[in-house]
Amino acid sequence: MNCSETKRLIDAYVDNELDLRGALEVEGHVARCPGCGAEERALRELQASARANLIRYVPSPEFEARLRDALHAEGHPVSVQSVEPSLAPPRVARHRRHAWKWAALAPFAAAAALLVVAGPRLWRPPSEASVTDAVIAAHVRSLLANHLTDVASSDQHTVKPWFQGKLDYSVSVTDWAAEGYPLVGGRLDYVEDTAAAALVYRRAQHVVNLFVWPSKRVGDEPLQRLSRRGYSAYCWAKDGMHYWAVSDLNEAELQKFVELVRRRG
Repeated sequence: MNCSETKRLIDAYVDNELDLRGALEVEGHVARCPGCGAEERALRELQASARANLIRYVPSPEFEARLRDALHAEGHPVSVQSVEPSLAPPRVARHRRHAWKWAALAPFAAAAALLVVAGPRLWRPPSEASVTDAVIAAHVRSLLANHLTDVASSDQHTVKPWFQGKLDYSVSVTDWAAEGYPLVGGRLDYVEDTAAAALVYRRAQHVVNLFVWPSKRVGDEPLQRLSRRGYSAYCWAKDGMHYWAVSDLNEAELQKFVELVRRRG
């Protein structure tokens, strides 16, 4: 993956539209290349700023009615000093009236065009498939890049405070060493355009990543099992938080881990 290919794919990468292999290739290049890394950060900052600051207005019925009247009305007098239809030939006057109407509507047309172009990027919710690919890609990336943890500790009282100030929500951390799933540490990750906490556990030689971030949907979501490229994932939402447990563990052992997490919540 070179800079040219990365620049061609980086928009889709930021929007979670690439498949797992493509996302990993772009991620690997961005991690190595300062220029492409800066472009990725700028895109994510722009995306986050737009979502946080842009205001979406819903036009009132009265406003829509006025627009329809302006579009469909014929022969309506134009109250603009510089346009004097009475002094121009009828056909010219009619064209001027039409031009004035469209000029008046131009700002609204520009706003609509902006929403059409930018809307899919700014407000389109990621599909379940794209979120699944992103989460599993984050799991694989943590194994390949030797960046499993930002804070390496089996002490939950060390890992939990580490996230404070780095996330705008609280993360519950539990060590299940007694049940065979010792806590290894935690790190910051980025999933569904949101900063996510990744809690890392081990089961023998296998790693379990438990991703936690605020849910963008209303209400709890039932437990689901998904799989991609030999990795299994269980996801659910509860009390406004989204949970994903990802590993290459066998189904019985990963399911036991998930039950531990869900009982704690």
